[in-house]
Amino acid sequence: MAHLPRAVLRRSRVPALKARLDALVQSTSTEVRDPIHLVRRYSSPADIEVAAVFAATLAFGRVGAFLPVVTRILDQADACGGPATWVARINDGASPALADLQYRWIRGSDLALLAHAIGRLRAQHGSLAEIFVSAHDSDHRTLGPSLEHFICVLRKAAMEIGEVETYDQLSRGIRHCLPQPSQGSGCKRWNMFLRWMVRRPTHPGDPDLGLWDLPPEKLLIPVDTHVLRVARLIGLTHRTDGSWRTAVEITGNLSRIDSSDPVRYDFALAHLGISGGCKAKWVPEICQPCPLRTVCRFGHSRGRVSRASGGAD
Repeated sequence: MAHLPRAVLRRSRVPALKARLDALVQSTSTEVRDPIHLVRRYSSPADIEVAAVFAATLAFGRVGAFLPVVTRILDQADACGGPATWVARINDGASPALADLQYRWIRGSDLALLAHAIGRLRAQHGSLAEIFVSAHDSDHRTLGPSLEHFICVLRKAAMEIGEVETYDQLSRGIRHCLPQPSQGSGCKRWNMFLRWMVRRPTHPGDPDLGLWDLPPEKLLIPVDTHVLRVARLIGLTHRTDGSWRTAVEITGNLSRIDSSDPVRYDFALAHLGISGGCKAKWVPEICQPCPLRTVCRFGHSRGRVSRASGGAD
């Protein structure tokens, strides 16, 4: 990939960009179909963190395709007493079989192995939160090192349960579930999981849960195709991949807008793309009412052309 200059948000752009992003947040309905709503069916922190792992792990592709799969997994977990009880007892045969369940290249056996590994870690550490908190260092600029540690521990558990000597011997499906920041992955689904668990709600209807005692200012934005597209259009990055470096760059620029809560805009940015509210080109009926129009590359340039010609957009 050709070298791209690092995007650094100019201080002069911050007020206008903040105002438009805040407007986008206010205009984004929290009633949209999203995996976090499946997690909200639980009140116990233990059930929530386990349910969130599966909801986040399968959150790729079309929402309408993966939500039924997550729902089915959680329904099976509930039949065993709830997600926390399910992963604790799955190795004892207490879970209904997942053999016929599949989402893309992730098979039921992969999900069963993940559940078994999560259950083992919870038995060893008391909770998944404890693994992240114990690895956190105040000198770390992000939660990346904590996530790296967690994935390494989870990979080791999966290898022991799967009785393999190397990580590469695990199936493609389980490997897809366990990416690492050190290998360059943007870890979109795990950063989304951390956003749910760490970021504290700031207004009614805010989708995040804020259950874990970790600093929200160290979260990284989950970069999917929708977030990346809009981030490029409003100048938060020039990069074209969903890598860890891209997540760091976008989050760094959002920190210039809100240093204490940089990922507060993630949900709105993602759903702008998911809803079809951004086509990455000028579409008058879509772009005219968009809250980001005046700070977007397409909307801003169209506005300049209109003013120069003296006509309407």
